[in-house]
Amino acid sequence: MKRALALFLALVYPFAVFVALSKGVSPKALSILLILAALFQFNTQKIRHLRDAFLICAAILVSGLWFYNDSIFLKLYPVLISFSLLAVFAFSLKSPPSVAERFARLRHRDLPPLAIAYCRKVTVVWCCFFVVNMAIAIYTVFLSEKAWMLYNGLISYILIGIIAIGEFGFRQYYMKDRKHGT
Repeated sequence: MKRALALFLALVYPFAVFVALSKGVSPKALSILLILAALFQFNTQKIRHLRDAFLICAAILVSGLWFYNDSIFLKLYPVLISFSLLAVFAFSLKSPPSVAERFARLRHRDLPPLAIAYCRKVTVVWCCFFVVNMAIAIYTVFLSEKAWMLYNGLISYILIGIIAIGEFGFRQYYMKDRKHGT
């Protein structure tokens, strides 16, 4: 339930911030939205050091919001999410199994070495995506609220879907060739 709520808050966060700011709500007043989103995301983090870093970054954003009353601190939250996901995926490369391997093992307990190597490559692709996504999210912080919301509330999710569907399609092709020994 916590994970579902954290996902829901992450998905609606850009829209809620955009609507509230366009209605003239003070950025400081939206700190409750940032706090709720951060608390639910924080509670889903399993890696202790990542949880601590996430909490510190979220506290900095909330403090900046309260001190400066500037929407930039609200707009940096998607950057924090991308950074957290990058950290989880990258950490799994250093301390296997990789994130993609963990997902693969949900369906197939025993993975051959070829599949494990493939999962590592998929995890690297996701790390690259999160780096690019984070850079674009940082860039959008300095654009209009509409442009920020469009990227962080729609385009980034479409890109995630494209990568996930594209990887699934490629995996079917890749594994089909491996089954025939080519």
